[in-house]
Amino acid sequence: MKRYMLCKIKPEKTQVWLDWCNEINSKHKEEGLISIIEENLILEKCTILNTQDGDYVIYEHETPGDTAKKPANMEKEMNVLHFQKFHECLEVIKAKNIPGYIFEVK
Repeated sequence: MKRYMLCKIKPEKTQVWLDWCNEINSKHKEEGLISIIEENLILEKCTILNTQDGDYVIYEHETPGDTAKKPANMEKEMNVLHFQKFHECLEVIKAKNIPGYIFEVK
């Protein structure tokens, strides 16, 4: 099951968020992959959109079939850091989950 979340990057926090994304992709990559497996995810994707109205993040989470995502293990340092950076830099935009479409060829 796919889930999406839209967030606005807080003023003056774009570079902090970009630095964190780079750190996840390098220093914490292996730990991040282990975490998504523990959370029953097969995909976690963060896309950054730069617009004239500010910078935004679209999060995409995907679990196998109709199964639910499990909570993050907050005993892991990377997960604690990720939640800290998330709350420091991002503001969740409350929106209704309106289905769109996806075409996929595998």
